[in-house]
Amino acid sequence: MSNLVYERLHSNLVKLKLNTVGTILDNYLEIAAKEGKTTMEVLDYLIDQEKHAKDASSRETRMKLAGFPAKKRLEDFNFEFQPSIDKAVIGDLALLRFIYNAENVVFLGPPGVGKSHLAVAIGIEAVQAGLSVYFANAGILILDFATSTKFR
Repeated sequence: MSNLVYERLHSNLVKLKLNTVGTILDNYLEIAAKEGKTTMEVLDYLIDQEKHAKDASSRETRMKLAGFPAKKRLEDFNFEFQPSIDKAVIGDLALLRFIYNAENVVFLGPPGVGKSHLAVAIGIEAVQAGLSVYFANAGILILDFATSTKFR
């Protein structure tokens, strides 16, 4: 590959924000040449790596914007400590059908029963599924509503 083509290629990768391809291109082209990869196989691999990197970056951004107070997972929730919570119902919520059906879910109960843990865990499932999430407890929601009404 001529130096001019090489420089133009890297310049275009930067302009197109294909940072992952730019990072792995040189090494992968050497490997692909040794393994006799076709042009389609090389392009497929490079584009796939870029897609995975962009998906991961997008997921990280959505996690930050969600405002979760902590990372919680459903696997870490102690259903034995809270026998009144139906594990099957929570498992169904984790499938996110309620989101696609435009249904609301509200966790009610006294402090310390796991409402926030479950809400965060299901929110993280939604982020992993590519959805945008905003976490807020009741106090924050009331404050947000009051503020938005005040500035109308």
